[in-house]
Amino acid sequence: MQADPTQRDQIRVLRPATPREAVALAKTTGAPYIAGGSGLQPVWERNGSWPRQIVALNPGWPGFRGIEETGQGLRVGALTTLGELAQHPLIHRYLPCLPEFMDQVAGPGVRHLGTVGGNLCAGGDLSALFLALDAQVHRLSDDDPQEQCQPLEDYSAGDGTLMTALSIPDSRQWRIGLEKLGYRERFSPPRATVACVHDGQTMRRAVCGEGGPARLRSSETDQDTELTAGGWQDPALRLAIQRMLAFLQEDIARDH
Repeated sequence: MQADPTQRDQIRVLRPATPREAVALAKTTGAPYIAGGSGLQPVWERNGSWPRQIVALNPGWPGFRGIEETGQGLRVGALTTLGELAQHPLIHRYLPCLPEFMDQVAGPGVRHLGTVGGNLCAGGDLSALFLALDAQVHRLSDDDPQEQCQPLEDYSAGDGTLMTALSIPDSRQWRIGLEKLGYRERFSPPRATVACVHDGQTMRRAVCGEGGPARLRSSETDQDTELTAGGWQDPALRLAIQRMLAFLQEDIARDH
């Protein structure tokens, strides 16, 4: 069996002409998708092992980059950069808490390269908010000619499909709380990020970080059990998450 490359310049970059070709290449070669690479490349460097091939995604493909209003909210292209997300006027209107929060997500250079889709596929900082918002993933697969849509909660980044965009419901009248706990806010992965969203009727909560991204559905008294079952093994971190959630929920209730 051929060994994996140990140097970046040994990787073969596959450049498909269309999204459909990208899905087909990923299926036949087993190569991972890559866009900004701000999350994947440090992992490969740290492990000293690189994939033999990668499928490079093109942000110029229609619908893959940019933010636009729909009849139900916003559509965010999966290859929209984190910097573009933070600065876009529609995000300031629909999700005014997000631009300030984005300053805590990595550094400016990473936000310039990193993409919304890459961040969500890696369970990054945006996952908690997008899960609590009930975001929908638009995706392409090799066995269906049409773009499909499914809840982000049910999406698996390793199933061979290609995320094209996300739909976010109209949240302009909602109350949203978002908080991050990290070793260093900007330059390390989050220990935990929590989000609370109240849509006028229902409070939705989600978390991401060391234990992975997840919607939280239990009552406050059962949160510790739910977090433990979800992979959050550090009891001090679980307690911190519960306190953060309680604070955000109280803050939202006061505003509401």
